Amino acid sequence: MSTSLNHLISSYSLKLREEHLKSRKPPEHVPSKFWVEPDRVLGKEGHALVVILPTAGCRWALTSGGCSMCGYIYDGSASTPSPSIILDHLKQACEKLAAVPPPISVKIFTSGSFFDEREIPKQVRDEILYFLSRETRVEEVIVESRPEFITEDVVSDSINALKGKQLTVAIGLESTSDKVRSIINKGFSINEFKASLEILTRLEVGIKVYLLVKPPLLREAEAIIDVERSIKHLSKMNVDVISLNPCTVHKGTLTELLWKKGDYRPPWLWSLVKIILDTREEANATLTCTPTASGLPRGPHNCGLCDKKIDAALKKFSITQNMKQLQHLNCKCKHEWKLYCHEELISP
Repeated sequence: MSTSLNHLISSYSLKLREEHLKSRKPPEHVPSKFWVEPDRVLGKEGHALVVILPTAGCRWALTSGGCSMCGYIYDGSASTPSPSIILDHLKQACEKLAAVPPPISVKIFTSGSFFDEREIPKQVRDEILYFLSRETRVEEVIVESRPEFITEDVVSDSINALKGKQLTVAIGLESTSDKVRSIINKGFSINEFKASLEILTRLEVGIKVYLLVKPPLLREAEAIIDVERSIKHLSKMNVDVISLNPCTVHKGTLTELLWKKGDYRPPWLWSLVKIILDTREEANATLTCTPTASGLPRGPHNCGLCDKKIDAALKKFSITQNMKQLQHLNCKCKHEWKLYCHEELISP
């Protein structure tokens, strides 16, 4: 992709966000968001407590337009919250742990980067992790960060604050192709990603990588090829979990603009099944896919008749890692999906 087109995507994404960002609430009025879901915890079937903290959100989205499919910035608060607000959200969420069967992981989401000290100051970050270190039934804490905030000092401090619990860092790489990430307006290179991987590996931190299935401007067949190639590349690196994230249509994004014009369709659920069946044996990592908004026009979907069944099978596979969940799925729309991909490949 040319530098000028990349700049156009970035500047247009930034312009799109201006109006939507006006609707964000002050931190004291942002409701607590947390839930418990089945998950794979350190190689075992378990549960995850998901906590979304009301920070100001992703700096990349606020300053450079952010990723072309991501609207999570709108879940953030209009200003930086006080430490007490953040910690109150966390403590309220952790009350649910008493009813959750182990093993348990806690996922801390900020709609941005946990290690960005403009979102979460160091003192607050340390307090969050120290609080979780005292939750005796929690085995793993998962946080998200862009590579530029992953430094040896920050990660070492976080490990120390957790006092022996497993720290896992998730990175939204989306694709191992610099060209595809340019389309997404990801804002970092594969070499920057590898540098952060080296730090995490050296400090024995768990590594989770998100891959985006069908970014805007990619056809279905191209997206399948890109993700399968990315899984093969990541399998040569020190990655513990590869999470396939099918693209959904968020408000206030370039993806939504294309979708409304009829120039974008979220991925078929069949594509997710194919990717896993094609790559599971050689993926040197746990492979997961837990779609959101399955069966809806803005989310990954098939014909409408089989969507719930396919979605449930993908989520069951993600927890059990049992390929049998996916091997005998069928529906009359499967042939339509195959034709759809084939026609894309042969059309100009």
